[in-house]
Amino acid sequence: MLPRFLEGVRFADFTWAGAGPFSTKLFSDFGADVVKIESRSRPDPVRVGGPFKDGRFGIDRSGYFASRNTRKKSLCMNMKNERSREILFDLIRKSDVVSNNFGPGAMERLGLGYEDVKAIKPDVIYLSMPMYGEDGPFANLVGVGMTISAVTGLMWQTGYAGEAPLGPGTHFPDHAANPYHAAFAVMAALRHRRATGRGLKIDLAQVESTINCMGLPFLEYATTGVERPRVGNRSPHHAPHGIFRCAGDDEWCAVAVMDDAQWPAFCAVIGASALAEDRSLDTAAGRLAAVDRIEKELSAWTMGRSAADVMGAMQARGVPAGVVATSRRLMERDERLAARGFWQTLDHPEIGPSRFTSPPYVLDGERVELLRPPLIGEHTESVLTGILGYGPDRIAELRAKGALE
Repeated sequence: MLPRFLEGVRFADFTWAGAGPFSTKLFSDFGADVVKIESRSRPDPVRVGGPFKDGRFGIDRSGYFASRNTRKKSLCMNMKNERSREILFDLIRKSDVVSNNFGPGAMERLGLGYEDVKAIKPDVIYLSMPMYGEDGPFANLVGVGMTISAVTGLMWQTGYAGEAPLGPGTHFPDHAANPYHAAFAVMAALRHRRATGRGLKIDLAQVESTINCMGLPFLEYATTGVERPRVGNRSPHHAPHGIFRCAGDDEWCAVAVMDDAQWPAFCAVIGASALAEDRSLDTAAGRLAAVDRIEKELSAWTMGRSAADVMGAMQARGVPAGVVATSRRLMERDERLAARGFWQTLDHPEIGPSRFTSPPYVLDGERVELLRPPLIGEHTESVLTGILGYGPDRIAELRAKGALE
């Protein structure tokens, strides 16, 4: 397994829910000491939002929380308690990065805004991830991943022709654009600090970050004045290109003809001699003009065969195709993913042995070794003693004063 090349970097991590914890997980998995600050009175919403192992609720049983917080430490406290401030300030003094994804003003109200933190840790790297950034006309509007998908146009663009938008859910803002942009910015800031000795404030507006996923539609509209229509799984450049129903219960296969050389092979596979003999379909432009006709014949063929048979027949003739697999199918039946180390099994005190998705990158031929996520408050005493150097009397006093809960 990979060496943990980020060992020695510490986060005081105030992020919660989706994009924030996913961004700091990228650091914890590679060895950074990410101390997640939590509260039992106001837990991370994904701790209580599920899905839960075996459907049984528990604050330490959420699969969503578990997958986004591997290898982190959990420090549990009441941040509104006056005595908690001394703990947080001591932790910040021992940290390299302070991260949050609250709305503007939330950290300031806790006395933990950038200027407050900089006063006690001058070279701090401060990551802030509000929806619209910390200033501007929409700064005070707050939202979650679904909101960001809506305001950036991802919802509007995702759907079938002539039907209402469906949207991609929270996938792009919470699991693609924002976490990775934030991680890249923090890595650049760490490099900058190493070279100059100076810290930085990073104001990552999640809407601005996510809108990168919509670059082409915006560019097309800016240059042509034409709004890209919703087309489902169709392509503006290739036909056929889509997901087609197969025999069985909710079985589907993706099929795409990506160039003119694949077209005769495709026709031979489905036995469509009329399509093969129609010279108007020899080019992509001709096939796009006749996409309804082509898809009708393809669907009639796929519906009598299993998705695996469709994929096998197409691939055997060099036509791109793939079974549309559920998560369960990928985890239980895809031998290729298993062989590539797509997941790792970790034992967890509450949810037992469970599969966790490995980071998708391989460095020097190796994957990073995951460690299980924390139980809520699991590391409170070890952080206070091991990192902050508190003795048992001080910890007992903090508990008695209600700072640790």
